[in-house]
Amino acid sequence: MDLLDVRILDVFILGPLDLYISTFLHGFLKLFMIYTGVTNILYNGHNYLHFNNYIDNHIKLFTTSNGKRQIHRMYNLLIMYPIYVYIILYTNLPYYLKVLLTCSAIAGILFNLYYLYKVDESSTLRGYPSNSVFHATDRIFI
Repeated sequence: MDLLDVRILDVFILGPLDLYISTFLHGFLKLFMIYTGVTNILYNGHNYLHFNNYIDNHIKLFTTSNGKRQIHRMYNLLIMYPIYVYIILYTNLPYYLKVLLTCSAIAGILFNLYYLYKVDESSTLRGYPSNSVFHATDRIFI
């Protein structure tokens, strides 16, 4: 599976799963899962279309030459996935949703950790040269 194919998984499976899970939650957690589902669909749909050259006019804030920005990976690891863990442990989700959310969280944590440390100045995805201006502003870890 190509790294960009993961975007389609986010758009058609994980984003809608977040929205569905929100129907079982209340208050902040409900709003958080709605926000996560909608932004997951929009962000990953945009990036899939952009990196596969279906759109030329893209939102540059969303992407770097190596995909998502490191700050986005940090948000996922330090905010989003801990909230997922809280939802899994402390809410009354049906068992099958807890299993699906657990699988999503584990895969997401591993994926984000891997690319947090793998991405460097020479990494690129399709469509950007390795000397892109984004490299200088995106790098958080050495």
